[in-house]
Amino acid sequence: MSFQDIANSGLIWGCVVVGIILVVLITLYYMVVCYRHAIKVGVAKETVNAVVKSSATFSIVPSIAIVAGLATLAVVIGLPYAWFRLSVLGSVTYELMSANLALKALGLDVATADAYAFGLMAWAMCIGITVTLLFNIFFAKKVHLGTLKLGDKDQKWGAVSQTVFMTALLCALIVPMIFGGIVSLLTFASSAVIAILITGIAKAAKADWLNQFTLAFSLIGAMALSVVYDGLF
Repeated sequence: MSFQDIANSGLIWGCVVVGIILVVLITLYYMVVCYRHAIKVGVAKETVNAVVKSSATFSIVPSIAIVAGLATLAVVIGLPYAWFRLSVLGSVTYELMSANLALKALGLDVATADAYAFGLMAWAMCIGITVTLLFNIFFAKKVHLGTLKLGDKDQKWGAVSQTVFMTALLCALIVPMIFGGIVSLLTFASSAVIAILITGIAKAAKADWLNQFTLAFSLIGAMALSVVYDGLF
């Protein structure tokens, strides 16, 4: 079977639908439990309803960026699994990075990926994010408290540790793009410019809601320009 046969098979669709329904049911259960508890402790029903409506409305705008990310990820891993990843747990940046690393390990790309590659990409996405969750369960509290103690003893070390962590993370993500060729470099630079422009426009127009679209516009704009760059170079 080919990559697309596996990625868009009925089995994958069925597993994804079951998984998403399960997550939705869990979400609804806890929403009802929290709603009833809020009423029980004395919060006015009108206040709780207002919070629910506000939260639902506020979630619409970020969802548009997620839809744009879905279109991007679906090209790489197929629509059903991309839908599952972005609906349950994950982000476009992480999922794309995991998928690309899995393909590179096999010496393949999106155009030459086979059925085996789909399995490796899916597991790379799943295991990578699951390890972080398990780490948080057992070690996040210790790390957090240790960081706070370090910051209390010497605030400089607290600031340095945070800066070093973020710098290392950025280097790990950005350096491969910079040295991946002229097309990769120009695409990266274009996405950064688009993000800066949108942020500047949002600030100048005092339209904070526009910041929610930064990721979506950066992805779409950079992808469109990458096609142009690929044709030129």
